[in-house]
Amino acid sequence: MSDATWDPTVAERETRGSVAELVAESGLASGTPITLDLRFVPGSDADRPGFIAAMRAAGYAGAAYEAGGREELEASLPQIPLTPDAVWAEEARAAEIALAHGYEPAGWGFEEP
Repeated sequence: MSDATWDPTVAERETRGSVAELVAESGLASGTPITLDLRFVPGSDADRPGFIAAMRAAGYAGAAYEAGGREELEASLPQIPLTPDAVWAEEARAAEIALAHGYEPAGWGFEEP
């Protein structure tokens, strides 16, 4: 069991709002293909090998790095349309995998194409 505090209702509302705002302010067309980067932090019962294997099996590429004195994992998925539905669907799918392996979602981003 994870010590996660991630709330899917709050996360969905924030993600959908953020994507809509990004599309409106960036000049990118809705649906522009992006590489979505998702970040995760380990909980006290994190299963790093299992999480990495599950994310790879789901099609994500990943990397580990130090941020603020703690390890974070990042998972990337290319060719995601920049729409609220598409970004939320991937965030929710990855969060389910993360939480099952003791990791908590810690945000998302992308590099502008």
